[in-house]
Amino acid sequence: MFHPILTTHRLRLRALRSEDAPDVVRALNDFEVSKWLTREPFPYSVHDANWFTRSVAAGALVYGIEFQGRIVGTIGCEAEFGYWLGRDHWGQGLMPEAADAVLAAWFGQGHDQIGAGYFAENARSSHVLRKMGFAETGRSRSLSVARGEKVDRIDMILTREAFEARNGN
Repeated sequence: MFHPILTTHRLRLRALRSEDAPDVVRALNDFEVSKWLTREPFPYSVHDANWFTRSVAAGALVYGIEFQGRIVGTIGCEAEFGYWLGRDHWGQGLMPEAADAVLAAWFGQGHDQIGAGYFAENARSSHVLRKMGFAETGRSRSLSVARGEKVDRIDMILTREAFEARNGN
C-alpha cells in the first residue's frame, strides 16, 4: 500500500523498510513495551520484525515513527488505530504528535471513524487516545501474545466530527 511520508515538528512518519528491523527489535524486545500489545511476541526477534514489515506494514496504513534518524515506534490504521513506542521515548509527547498526523491523514482519505483499544492497565495509552478525542464504547478481553493470556481491554472509537472538533476545524 502506498502512503506518503508525513512530517511533524519532530518526526518523520514513513513506510517501514527491512533495514529498520534492528530498531524495531531493540524497542519491542522490551517486555515493558510488548506486554501492552496484542500480536507481538516476547522475546521479539529479527524474524518477527521482518515478517511485520513484509506482511502487515506493507498492506496497511502503517508508519514507522522516525525520530532523530531512528525508528522508535510504529503507528497506523490497519483494522484499528494502533501504535507502540520504545520505552526510551515515553513521556516526550512523541505519540500524540504522531497520532495527530496519522489520524488527519486517515480522515483526509474520507473515512468517517476508526476504532481503537488499550489494555485496561495502560494509563499512557488511555491518555493518548483520549487526547485524540476517542470515546469509550465498551470493554472486552483481548489476547496479549507477549503475556500469553487474555487481558481486559477498553474499546474506543473516534469519529471524524470528534477529531475535527478537537482540532478546531
